[in-house]
Amino acid sequence: MSKIPAEVREFVERLEKDYNVEKVIFFGSRTREDYLKSSDFDLIVVSPDFKNIFFTDRISKMYKYWKSPKPLEIFCYTPEEFERKRKQLCIVKKAADTGISI
Repeated sequence: MSKIPAEVREFVERLEKDYNVEKVIFFGSRTREDYLKSSDFDLIVVSPDFKNIFFTDRISKMYKYWKSPKPLEIFCYTPEEFERKRKQLCIVKKAADTGISI
């Protein structure tokens, strides 16, 4: 999917007003076009502003920027955490390798 859905673009625009966003990666079934109507949107947000914020608190703060009724699954990392994670065999590496950077 070369086109970024409006929900994702608008989320990023709202988020960038409050956070120093270095990277957003859109990944998962919606980028592969093998999703169901009920499938969630998978995003990774990378920002230095997440430093010293608990991982779960970062995620909960992001939902205020998501205005779509469609489900969202989001992972939030500092740049250092993201670089560490993308070298491991985990969802971050797969997303970085196959997802769409926004």
